Amino acid sequence: MAFSSVWSSGLAGNADTIVAPATAPGRGALAILRVSGAGVREVAAAVCPRLDFSKAWFAQLTGLTSAAGERIESGVVIPYHGPRSYTGEDMLELIVHGSPAVTNAVMDALISAGCRAAEPGEFTRRAVANGKMDLIQAEGIADLVAAETSWQLKVARAQMEGRLSGRVQQLRQELTGLLARIEAGIDFAGQGIITPASELEPVRRSIVAQIGALLATAAGGERIREGIRMTIVGVPNAGKSTLFNALLKSERAIVSPHPGTTRDVIEAEAEIAGLVVKLVDTAGLRPGETPVEMEGVRRARMAAADADALLVVHPCDQPEPGDLNGITNGRPWVGILTKTDLAPPSKRLVRGGWVPVSLKTGEGFDDVEAALERLAGGDVEQLEGAAVINRRHRAKLQTSLDEIEGARFDEPELAAEAVRAALASLDELVGIVGSEDVLDEVFARFCVGK
Repeated sequence: MAFSSVWSSGLAGNADTIVAPATAPGRGALAILRVSGAGVREVAAAVCPRLDFSKAWFAQLTGLTSAAGERIESGVVIPYHGPRSYTGEDMLELIVHGSPAVTNAVMDALISAGCRAAEPGEFTRRAVANGKMDLIQAEGIADLVAAETSWQLKVARAQMEGRLSGRVQQLRQELTGLLARIEAGIDFAGQGIITPASELEPVRRSIVAQIGALLATAAGGERIREGIRMTIVGVPNAGKSTLFNALLKSERAIVSPHPGTTRDVIEAEAEIAGLVVKLVDTAGLRPGETPVEMEGVRRARMAAADADALLVVHPCDQPEPGDLNGITNGRPWVGILTKTDLAPPSKRLVRGGWVPVSLKTGEGFDDVEAALERLAGGDVEQLEGAAVINRRHRAKLQTSLDEIEGARFDEPELAAEAVRAALASLDELVGIVGSEDVLDEVFARFCVGK
């Protein structure tokens, strides 16, 4: 799903010929360099004189020469003819040995032949400009490259495949149809032809419902993209640091049988339920006995206040923790009753929703992990298909929703302006209209060779 773009005039066909490595810097078995632009054929003739450029999409083993005519490498080169290429322009992909010396020598030869070094994301930027994809799909490519978890990979693929773009295209069509009906009523009002508001309301309700459904995915989508901050809180010596280490599967925090060992906030990332989770270990919550411990408790409460969710850890042989509402403060949380190996069942605190576990023997730890997966994945468990996964998507959709909700069909001229504004916001979302600033912001986080 791709759309024509107002940016294409500055980037299509007659733009500079660009080059960049498409593989990470450093040593490796192979390195890939990409070339795109109007001068690709001339560059190929200079650097790969034996390449048959007419054999598009055909890998050819050929010699590569420097500007002085010296042979510098033998590599596999694949020519692509525009518009049937990634960027929509003529392209080359050169696969060479992956030493920095070889890569640099080939880069120098290509630049001497007429290329310039590409800016971050410039290949994908040209693909958008030439209608190979829209701006949402381009963002999906960046998200795919940056994906670290299974959910990030899943939503990036869906975005690249155009699932969100398709929904936006459908909304654009419906808004365009609604605008046409309003403007027809304005144009033919003098002839007594008026489109009653009662006929326009069902269309508005449908559009509002569709945008609302997309916006409902934003919390889960942003959680997938940005992760979740989960803070471990509880009384001293409850097993918070032991739980922290167990979830990380490493000895990250110091564990001691003496209360008050943890004095500062310790953070580390883990993958839970396919999401990036920043786990935060904190000092035990009690009136501090020393200035250092008091500061630790203060930082623990601050960490709890900043959390997206809480793990409330409490020994199973102690009375129910007080001021639980003051700790959780409305945030999602899971209660974990620790040290079940030290207390017989008759002496354990029993409370619905709390998960009993012995972090020493491991008994019940599977239940703890399952509870954490439910806690972390609460907003994403049912997230399938099109999803809003960044703030730009959310902002453009919200603007479109506000405009269409505010349209007054009893004043056709004002209603038409509102629908045009709603449509313009969706156009900016997919990249049909916009500014260079929008492109710069989107492509700033791309790697150079993409």
